[in-house]
Amino acid sequence: MVVAQIAYNHLDPAVKAKCDALIAVPLAANLTSTGTSNFVTAAAWADDFKSTLTGSGIQHYIDLPFSLDGTSFSSFVTPASNVVQMINLCISNSQNIAVSQSNQAVGLRYLIHFVGDIQQPLHCSTAFFATQPSGDGGGNGFYLTGTWTCLHYLWDDGGGYLTDSISRPLTPANQTTLNNKVADVEAAYPYTPNVGTVPNPMDWAVEGLAVATNVSYVGITTNTTPTTAYLNTAMATTKQRMALGGHRLADLLNTIFATNSFRLNCFPSGGNFNFSWSAIPGRTYHVKWKQQLGDATWTPLTDIIAPSNSVVFAETPSQIQRFYRVNQ
Repeated sequence: MVVAQIAYNHLDPAVKAKCDALIAVPLAANLTSTGTSNFVTAAAWADDFKSTLTGSGIQHYIDLPFSLDGTSFSSFVTPASNVVQMINLCISNSQNIAVSQSNQAVGLRYLIHFVGDIQQPLHCSTAFFATQPSGDGGGNGFYLTGTWTCLHYLWDDGGGYLTDSISRPLTPANQTTLNNKVADVEAAYPYTPNVGTVPNPMDWAVEGLAVATNVSYVGITTNTTPTTAYLNTAMATTKQRMALGGHRLADLLNTIFATNSFRLNCFPSGGNFNFSWSAIPGRTYHVKWKQQLGDATWTPLTDIIAPSNSVVFAETPSQIQRFYRVNQ
């Protein structure tokens, strides 16, 4: 919810309105969860169904392997169903006009949650060592003594930075606690907009693996109580990762839900009819046509994922006349 509140604070007004409308869409009975009726509380929605929706638990993380002591992980294969795959799916569905509004609503709830999840370094890694030759499952098998039973729980709790209880639905007191946490994070890491390109979430996962390797597993050993110095590092890193998550989520939604206008520029070339338009790299554009401008419907022709900030479409004429349109 901290990540979601940071993102929500930086959404463009039109994008915020679109997100609010999608969050308000009624869900199927088996997907209804108490206290997740707005953008911020919806960030916790996906966790309510990890045990009831078959196979959804594995979608919250990606196991990228590394070794602590030389234990081999050469035979390990990262599961195809993972948080990177799910973020990409949610991005794709959010831009697909054929996807129903109810499925877009579910996809947005997942997207808010997964962009937060992937910033937690132990959601992007699995450590191999002598007592965990099959990997520790993102620190779940790296056992500790004291407050936290394992390394994963410690990092989910931000090394103690997130011990404040913020229950749902948000009471005024809980909202104040949340706002104070957000203000603390953003005072340390102010937002600088970086919109216009759809990111590759695998880059975030690889970055998380590096944090796990160089920070999360450094200065701590199994079956011990974390030192104050270690917890201070975990708390500082958590603040940074939550800021990144909130800012990246805002940039992503401001990019994929933007309604920027653009002009089609038409030109013949090599016997083909061509047109081009300015684009957002990674965004999907839907090309449609009709033979008579007065025809009732537009016929889908193709979908194009923009490879750069400009797209060119070409087609060999097969009719005397055709009208084209491009939807974002």
